[in-house]
Amino acid sequence: MDKVRNFLIRSFGVPHPMNWGYPVLFAALGSFLCFVIFRASYAFLPYAPTSLVGYSFSSILFAFIVFAAPAVFLARRFTVSISGHYTGIGALLMAFLSGAPIYLLRTALQNITVFLWMRAGGSVVFPFLFCYTDDHTLITLSLEMLTDTVVPAICAALFFYGLIWSSIRPKDRRLAMIIIPVLFAVFSLDLNGFAGLLVTGWWLCVLRKYIENIWGPVLCLIGCRLTGIMVGSVIGTADITTLLTYQDISASYFYAAAPAIVVGCILLMFFSKSLGEFNFTYNNSIYGDVLDADFREEQDRTLPPALSGFNVAFFVGVVLMIIMWVLMLNGIRA
Repeated sequence: MDKVRNFLIRSFGVPHPMNWGYPVLFAALGSFLCFVIFRASYAFLPYAPTSLVGYSFSSILFAFIVFAAPAVFLARRFTVSISGHYTGIGALLMAFLSGAPIYLLRTALQNITVFLWMRAGGSVVFPFLFCYTDDHTLITLSLEMLTDTVVPAICAALFFYGLIWSSIRPKDRRLAMIIIPVLFAVFSLDLNGFAGLLVTGWWLCVLRKYIENIWGPVLCLIGCRLTGIMVGSVIGTADITTLLTYQDISASYFYAAAPAIVVGCILLMFFSKSLGEFNFTYNNSIYGDVLDADFREEQDRTLPPALSGFNVAFFVGVVLMIIMWVLMLNGIRA
């Protein structure tokens, strides 16, 4: 019994120092808990889960339970703020503007993914959480913006680009640029947008690295959503609620996809170069001294190697997320 107890404590007790794999277990448990809550709640609530009210309830609860709660609870293990530090309004403005190319890439990749999936014989797979409404008034749009972008963006940024980012030492940041985008896409529970979410997750890592706080990723996601509102009638995503076969997807989506990808990549290269130069200037004095060198050396010394995140807690979280994805692919959602 002592061996079993020690194994459980070693595998599932809060580690010190924190590794990135442990928060994955918390988020996966939160996702599964939300699934149970939603299934129980909508059995007697007067709202459908895809209605604006139902979606608002689900989206905010999901963001808080899955992302915000683990971030707040586990952040106490760090001696530094996981949200980073303020590096200036200019960098934040560039992060906000970079939401435009992210929207172009996400839209194009989503339309292509839907077409290829249905062309291969698959049926439309709805995201775990989504809203369908014909009401486009300012009040409705504002509520949608709050519940599908602002609140989830802040909570997700705290978790992925605050907690998990801070759990990976600086010398392993290249691996973080792979781990975090994959986790970001997996926990979004959206098959159609998976490729676009991978690109988005990677770019948010770039912003976190150069801007050095979570508010860059948050503003990028808000800028992406606002871009969709402004140009959605010209470059928009296919309405998956109206698709029966791949032939129902208008050819206009593909005419827009190629230039959108090209323009999006060019703009991201511009923003990456500009933010890289900003970060270099910000962190280097006129004498060539690297201002945060001591801080990075301290993190490299105290944080565990990135590979330590592939532990028992992480793989239990993976199993739970596989179950969530299987349920979603089979049409069993909230």
